[in-house]
Amino acid sequence: MTSGPAGGQYPPQSQWQHPQHPQQPQWPQPPQQPQWQNQPQPYQPQWQQQPPSPPPPPPRRRRTWLWVTLGLFAVVLAVGGGAVVGLVMSAEKRYDPFDKEELASDPNSVLVTKQDLQKLLQGHSEALNAGDLKAYTGIFDRKNAALVQQQTRIFNNLRKLPITQMSYQTLQQQGRTQDSFGRGLTFTLDVAFVHQFEGIDLRPVSEWYRWTITKSGADAPLTVTKVGGAPAPLGESKTVYYPGPWDIWPDVSVVRTDHTVVLAHPAMAAQAARLAPVAEKAAVNDLRFLSANGAQSAALPKGFVVALVKGKAQLGNLFRKEKATEAGVSIGMPTWSRAADEVKVGASRVVMDVGSSFFETAEGSGEIFRHEFAHSAVAGLDSGKFSLIGLDNWVVEGFAEYVANRGGAVTGNIRYDEGRAYLAGRLPQRFDGRIPDNASWDIPGMTSVNYLMGHLAMRLIAEEYGERKLVEFVSAHYRGDTSDEALRKVLGASEAQFQRQWAAYVRARLG
Repeated sequence: MTSGPAGGQYPPQSQWQHPQHPQQPQWPQPPQQPQWQNQPQPYQPQWQQQPPSPPPPPPRRRRTWLWVTLGLFAVVLAVGGGAVVGLVMSAEKRYDPFDKEELASDPNSVLVTKQDLQKLLQGHSEALNAGDLKAYTGIFDRKNAALVQQQTRIFNNLRKLPITQMSYQTLQQQGRTQDSFGRGLTFTLDVAFVHQFEGIDLRPVSEWYRWTITKSGADAPLTVTKVGGAPAPLGESKTVYYPGPWDIWPDVSVVRTDHTVVLAHPAMAAQAARLAPVAEKAAVNDLRFLSANGAQSAALPKGFVVALVKGKAQLGNLFRKEKATEAGVSIGMPTWSRAADEVKVGASRVVMDVGSSFFETAEGSGEIFRHEFAHSAVAGLDSGKFSLIGLDNWVVEGFAEYVANRGGAVTGNIRYDEGRAYLAGRLPQRFDGRIPDNASWDIPGMTSVNYLMGHLAMRLIAEEYGERKLVEFVSAHYRGDTSDEALRKVLGASEAQFQRQWAAYVRARLG
């Protein structure tokens, strides 16, 4: 499942169970996913000179987390970023730092200018890129041994990863940055860690931190006394793409293949080495399929970043902070600087729970890798066009299922018997010949079979029109066409006409 912070299960677990079959593995239950919901525009302080355009905060999930994350773009263009941010952050009193030329000449004043903050972040960025641990940790409170140790670990972890273009950028400052009576200052600064995995990510993306900063006197240096994740104004995740593995693991095991970077806790290093070839094979499968069938190469990643965890608690605590129930998730991350850039989703992060039943066999692990990589592979095709209902689940999940199970017989699908039960009227809803829409996707007892219905829609297109038309249809939908518009444009059939074809196809395959 492609998703952001929240989740169903991969595959969705059905309440229906065929008496002759053992318990099926659990699949994600994708919540309805609005494409680019109205969310506050990322922090864009007025005092930042020609600021980069940071991505919006994590959204309320749908199948693909990034859709809501990016959903704000159209609103921001229409009403301006400041207005949107103001609606979300109005409960918090904020003070913008002064320019040096705006300062009063009061010798008793303790103050922090925007130039001070820019200098702090620039020096921190340069120290990381230069491998200067002393300078990197020098901005943190030396009396706080745990904080210094934490930042030392982050430095060491980041330095061993194939990451380029690492920098720290200002998002938003909160709290007083001037005191005319000579008292010390304490305020918070939200900071974006902008980075790009070499040979993997299409564009730089960002993780958001919140720093607490003090300045004890007029001549005292700025000191960072606390670091955590910047809270997300909206959405199910409490944070914005935080924490990364480098933030919480004592060390990061890295296995690099031609098309993947597999990250794991050191305790799982051996498992990462075993799974890396499986992930590589899945990556090659998906990328070759898309490339051979006309997907826009400029928007296709060259590979995938995968983090391996064990258990749902860990699954919900990487690149997000929320309860997780799925077995695998693909988290899309918006491009950091979006101006005049057609690629709105610069990267994705795939997180896998190796404790799930999928990883009991090579076949199962290959399937879930192919499914999540399929989500990640087409994420860069998204146009960011605003829509209240978002991309259709039957297209998004059906396509990932098709790619994951391509070449297999329908009768071998783990949901085949469930689909037959659906047609026989033995599920909570009867088959009515209509493709499940987003509103009905998560009706109890129906999510799993809805995955199959979407999958069969993709199989129909591939068999009747060809896989190239399938990729063209999916790309058109991601690029902003409704499913009806994409069907008319690519297949020459209206949605109603296609739905009749599909209903007959389902009855023929499952009847």
